[in-house]
Amino acid sequence: MQDTQIQIVVIIIAITVVLLFIGILFLVMIWSYNNKKLQMAREKQQIQDAFEKQLLQSKLEIQEEIFNDISQEIHDNVGQLLSFAKVQLNIIEQQSARGREDLKAVKETIGSAFTALRSLAKSLSSDRVQAFALTDNIREEVRRMQRAGVDIVFNIGSGERPVNQQSKLLLFRMIQEALQNILKHARATQVVIDLQYQPETLQVTVHDNGAGFNVDQEIEKKDGLGLQNILNRARLIGGTATISSSPEEGTSIHIIVPYA
Repeated sequence: MQDTQIQIVVIIIAITVVLLFIGILFLVMIWSYNNKKLQMAREKQQIQDAFEKQLLQSKLEIQEEIFNDISQEIHDNVGQLLSFAKVQLNIIEQQSARGREDLKAVKETIGSAFTALRSLAKSLSSDRVQAFALTDNIREEVRRMQRAGVDIVFNIGSGERPVNQQSKLLLFRMIQEALQNILKHARATQVVIDLQYQPETLQVTVHDNGAGFNVDQEIEKKDGLGLQNILNRARLIGGTATISSSPEEGTSIHIIVPYA
């Protein structure tokens, strides 16, 4: 009788051990499956992120090529035509005593147009942007805004540091985009550009006192690509861009980018 009870206990223990082993094996299999599933999801996301980054890089490279072509076209053709027109007006002015004041006004208009186009050509040329410091390029944009009648202030913090070439170009394009949006849509009377050189990052703020807008709605629109470009460019160089705005309360764009 005692032997039978011992056998029963042994059988129960054996069955328990087998069940525990099966249970642990089942849990290990579930954990392994979930782990592989998560790993596949991460790899898929990494591939997707790499593809999107490469696609964005290609789009920006194409855009820069277009900018360079436009810059060259302005410099080689439009600029030369305006210069030639100005020379012709000088000849006419010297030959005729009548209408000199009118001719002078036309010359001044052509001169202003030539200056504006030359400034635009400089700002579109990637090579020229890369050749000068970020602050020099921004000052040129500030002068363009001022010629358009906008009261704009440019503040530069202490401890100025260089930014790598790609970051400098993309950051400058972000600032250009922000200023272009202000000119086209904001109806602003004052703009402030602020550069602060932090130990690890450069922080840029572009603020205007214009009409403002609903950020989420504007980005979702087809014509909200300018704002989306700012966000994408910041992400491409390992930085961030934050757009804050409300109707009738102006707009602030805060950009943070690493130096390297």
